[in-house]
Amino acid sequence: MAFSSFDKRLLEEGLAYFEKPRLTCLLELLGTTRFDRVETLATMLRNGAPEELEEAIAVFERALARVEREQERDRPRRRRRSD
Repeated sequence: MAFSSFDKRLLEEGLAYFEKPRLTCLLELLGTTRFDRVETLATMLRNGAPEELEEAIAVFERALARVEREQERDRPRRRRRSD
C-alpha cells in the first residue's frame, strides 16, 4: 500500500510528536479551562491510593530535576573578561 503525500506528512508529524512531546495533550485531557484542570487533577489525587500519590510526586520531582539540570547545562556560560 502506497502512502499519499498527505499521509506521509501526517506520519512524520505524528512521529515528531513522540520525539518532542508537549504538555498540551496532558493538560487538555484534564479539562478545557485552568479551573477544570485543577478540579480534575485534585479529584484524581483525592481518589488515588496513597502509593499512587507518592508515585506521582516522585515522577514529577524526577522530571523537574531533570529539566532543571538540562536547562543549566544548556545555559550559555559567561566568560570572564581578561583585561
